[in-house]
Amino acid sequence: MVAAMSTSTTPLAYVYDGRRCLGHILDRGKTGFEAFNQDDKSLGFFPTSKEAANAFRVMRAAGQRATAAR
Repeated sequence: MVAAMSTSTTPLAYVYDGRRCLGHILDRGKTGFEAFNQDDKSLGFFPTSKEAANAFRVMRAAGQRATAAR
């Protein structure tokens, strides 16, 4: 007999860069995952939690480019 393993995600996950909290991700069920920055502004909906977490990487890279352009 093989035991079935269930994989579940938590409804709320925080995203950190070291000790700095970048924001959080909410599991919205069938709608997908919604990412929020540290100011609680939505970064959008994503089909997977991994893609939602990658939104923070893109946001951080865009912020670094904007700072370098000044």
